[in-house]
Amino acid sequence: MNATAPIEINGKSYDRWSLNIAITGTYKGNGHPDACINLLLTPTAVESGEVITAPDAAISILRGRLAEVTDPAEQAAIAAIQNALQTYIQAKGL
Repeated sequence: MNATAPIEINGKSYDRWSLNIAITGTYKGNGHPDACINLLLTPTAVESGEVITAPDAAISILRGRLAEVTDPAEQAAIAAIQNALQTYIQAKGL
């Protein structure tokens, strides 16, 4: 993913994010969906064909339940991911 603004670490510019995302979808007893979401964003640069990461500067976002998601940008991202996965499930006839 491209960074909105490059990050400078020890004089090196990191203009990308490598990401790791884990989503565990569940249902509550009332039938409403819930989820646990973990997102790890690691500053990344590509120089002369070499990938350089800064794992010590990684940002971790963890939400144990959908009710913990209050930021509108997070809500929009989660809705987009849910919609994309639902479209995939339907396309595969699952």
